[in-house]
Amino acid sequence: MAWLDTLLLKSPNPRMRCKAVENLAGSSHPIDTERIFASLHDSDPQVRCAAVRALSKKRTAQTRASLIKALHDHSFQVREAAARALGGLGDKSSTAALTVCLRDQDAAVRIAAAGALRALGWRPSTQEEVAWFEMALGNTPAVSAQNLSTASSTGGRIEDTSFYRRMAAEDLKQRSDPARIKSLFSDLQSGDLLVIVSAIHDLGNIGEPQITEMLLKLFRHREAEIRLAAAQAVAARDDAPPGHFLGLLQDPNFEVRLTAVQFLGRIRHKQIAEVLFPLLADPKLEVRQATATALGLIGNPSAIESLVVSLADEDEHMRLVAERALEQIDPDWMHSEGAQNARGRLEALLSVRAADGWVVELALGRLPPPEAATHEMS
Repeated sequence: MAWLDTLLLKSPNPRMRCKAVENLAGSSHPIDTERIFASLHDSDPQVRCAAVRALSKKRTAQTRASLIKALHDHSFQVREAAARALGGLGDKSSTAALTVCLRDQDAAVRIAAAGALRALGWRPSTQEEVAWFEMALGNTPAVSAQNLSTASSTGGRIEDTSFYRRMAAEDLKQRSDPARIKSLFSDLQSGDLLVIVSAIHDLGNIGEPQITEMLLKLFRHREAEIRLAAAQAVAARDDAPPGHFLGLLQDPNFEVRLTAVQFLGRIRHKQIAEVLFPLLADPKLEVRQATATALGLIGNPSAIESLVVSLADEDEHMRLVAERALEQIDPDWMHSEGAQNARGRLEALLSVRAADGWVVELALGRLPPPEAATHEMS
C-alpha cells in the first residue's frame, strides 16, 4: 500500500498527509524514509510533527541532524516534538542543541528540552543553566497569591466574621457558575479586543485548574494586549507555574516583560536571579528597575556583579534602585568578589560611553583598588 501513502502525501488535506507519514514510519524502505524527511518541510506544522515522530524511530546520523534542525522550526509544536524525539534517540551529541532550547520562548519547548536532557544524563555547567533547567522541570516553588488577594479584597484588613465568610462564599459561587464560565470562554472568541481582555481578567478570578491551562495558552497570542492580560491574570493565581513566565522575559512588549519580572521576583528563589540578569540591560527603564528590585528581594549574592555594572546605568533613578538592591543583598557589597568582578566590565564601558563616561567613573570610584580588595578578601 506504499503507492496509496505516496498519493496521500500529495493530498491538499493536512490530515491525510499526516496519516500517510504515520503509515510510512513503520517502513524500512529507503524511499519511504526519504519521503518522511521531505515531510519535515511540509507547509502544515501537524504534518511536520508527524514526520518528527516518525523519524524518532530511525536511529541514524541523518535523523539526528534533521531533528536538531527541527528545533528551530517556527512552530512551537514542531520544536517540542523534536526535543522529545532527540531525548528518545539517546544520542548525547544532541545535548548542546537541546541546551539552547532551555531558553526557548515557549514553555512547552523548554519542558520537552529539559526532559530530553535529563534522559540523556546531561548536567548543567553554569548557575544560569541550572536555573533554566530546574525551572523547566518545575523544580521551583510556586508563589502563593492568597495573601495578596486577601489584602486587595479587604483593604489589608483581616475580616473573619460569619458575615464576611458568607459573602465570600456567595461571591465564589457566582464567579464559579458554569454558565458564567461558558459565557466567558465564548467571549475569548470575540473579535473585540476589549471583550477578550475583560474575559481574561474575569476568568483569572476563578480558581479552576483548567482555567490556568487555558490562560497559559494565551501567552502565545499574537496580540500583545492579550498576552499581557493573560500574564497578569495567571500571576495573580495560586497555581501559577513559574517556568511558563520565562519565555515572557523575551516578549517584544515591555509591559509583558515587566509583568514577568515582577512575578518572578515575588518567588524569591535564588535560581530565579540567574535568569533575570540580562533584563538589567533591557531597553525600557521600567523593566530594568523592576529587575534590580527583584534581585534585591531574592538576595542571591551572584547578582552583585551585574548590579554593580548597573551603577553606571544612564538613568539616575535606575542607579539608585541598583544601589538599594545591592544594600539588600550585602551591606558590604563593595568588598565582595562580585564587585571586583564587575570592575573589568565597567572599565570596558569607558571606551563606548564617551558622552557620559563620568557616570562609569563614579561607579568605579565606589570600588576599592584591586590590590586592597584582594587583600581584604584573602
